[in-house]
Amino acid sequence: MMQGHILVIDHQAYWRQFSTDALSAAGYSVETLDTYTYLPPREKTSAEKKMPDLVVLGCARVGPEEQELIALALTNRYHLLVLCSFLPWQEMRALFLQGVDDVVDKPYTSKYLVRIVKDAMEHVERGCFYNKNRGEA
Repeated sequence: MMQGHILVIDHQAYWRQFSTDALSAAGYSVETLDTYTYLPPREKTSAEKKMPDLVVLGCARVGPEEQELIALALTNRYHLLVLCSFLPWQEMRALFLQGVDDVVDKPYTSKYLVRIVKDAMEHVERGCFYNKNRGEA
């Protein structure tokens, strides 16, 4: 039984494959992108293409490209989990204030990735994934 549809976006092929393998083994449908410059608008996706329940953005740092993608994802009301190698607490706080659902440090284990995605998906299914706390970080 599929547990949800996840879109993994990461420049690094290793992390895309690592995330795909871990999440697929846990029963999730996984789609990947290797660019931060594209995200399908929710209302313009064709009926045969399933919208992701959760977008997982992997990056080394949150630079201008990543900021644009984060803004696009939040504008299109995607639930967003950011996995980042280096993120000072001020930048992490800023992401939470923007409305990012969660921020996790890289590297991570497959077990930890599955656990945080499972937690995120439980909140997405209830339709309450941190919405009431957005802007309070």
